[in-house]
Amino acid sequence: MDDAGPYIALAVMAVLTTAGQLLWQRPGNRRAQRIARALARRPRTWIGAARGGRVRVTGRIHRDAELLEAPLSRRPCVVCELLVEVPSNRGGVSLARRLANLQQARPFLLTDETGTARVDTAGPFFLGVVYDHAGKASGPYPGKHRALSEFLESKGINAADWRGHWRPVHYAEGVLERGELVSVGGDSRREIDQAGDSPNLRSPPERLVLRGSEAQPLLIGRVGAES
Repeated sequence: MDDAGPYIALAVMAVLTTAGQLLWQRPGNRRAQRIARALARRPRTWIGAARGGRVRVTGRIHRDAELLEAPLSRRPCVVCELLVEVPSNRGGVSLARRLANLQQARPFLLTDETGTARVDTAGPFFLGVVYDHAGKASGPYPGKHRALSEFLESKGINAADWRGHWRPVHYAEGVLERGELVSVGGDSRREIDQAGDSPNLRSPPERLVLRGSEAQPLLIGRVGAES
């Protein structure tokens, strides 16, 4: 039994480390859950049946424009969010100072069993992205976190201390990729689109387009994130 002591200690440390990372990721993941629940409460509109107005459509992501590259994981994606913070403690209260918060979205297509819609991300939007690439930078700078250092330096941020080591920087990245099942809610209208479908033989091809506005930002969330 005595020989098992070091292994038990290591297991406990691993559990505590994982729990700390999960606790730090929780605020962003809670937001993803809130957005997914808000979308789930709206009646679903089939893309082929939508004539415009406020809708919530659900389908698989397809490429419509040049893809983004996630800053840390280098994944090709249509939506990316990256949060970088430095933890601190004031008066016994755990706080975090935000170094960077990147939110990017490219226009993409959304396809269900009845048709294809285009999601125009040029206007305001709220993202429900689950952080699935997260951790803490430590050790010599930049070390194995070169992608993080390059991102921060592009923002004019130096995260190294006087010894040439990382300050205690936490990071969390989440993306939406091609093929993922997502819901999008917002205002929509049918527009002429040569790549779209014709409602009848005498009408030009058209496509359902969703756009955000200041009054009604788009809600974009992964299906299943509400749990």
